[in-house]
Amino acid sequence: MNTYVILLRAIGPITHKVMSMTQWRDGVAAAGFAEPATYLATGNMIATGPGTIETVTGRMNRVVRGLGLAESNVAVVRRPAELRAVLDANPFPEAAADRPSQMQVFFFADRQPDFSWTADHGGPELFAVVDGHLVVDYSGRISESSRLGNLIEKRCGPGTGRNWNTLKGLVERATAREEKDT
Repeated sequence: MNTYVILLRAIGPITHKVMSMTQWRDGVAAAGFAEPATYLATGNMIATGPGTIETVTGRMNRVVRGLGLAESNVAVVRRPAELRAVLDANPFPEAAADRPSQMQVFFFADRQPDFSWTADHGGPELFAVVDGHLVVDYSGRISESSRLGNLIEKRCGPGTGRNWNTLKGLVERATAREEKDT
């Protein structure tokens, strides 16, 4: 049995009318996962179950489709160690300390997206790649970067972003789950 962190793409008030977090937890439990726990109301879950990242991703996507969400609401699955590695790398320590809600980590369905375009990006944002994840420091200007998420997805494929505070919360909870299960 492994602990997994599941991040759903494009979750918000509109999708909550189709699939509540309670329905998602119940669906994941019915699919054979132990103790599914959501964190915040934005499509973050920690669950324990058998399988590889690939098989768990397939199972999560089937649960989400079965609950009525669209193909665009993909599940991105990671092991807690992968999230800890991003957190430990902390490529923008000042931003993480002073404005963590202005720093975002993007997780992609494709495990090896092409990040070459970031070198030519002319915006004020700073980018760092950590183990296949894109960390963005919006330099305190997240409201001025409203199109960046679409550009990132266009260049890197389907994925989802979480701010630094959410990443920290997920790592804390997933680590506690792993320690409890050992």
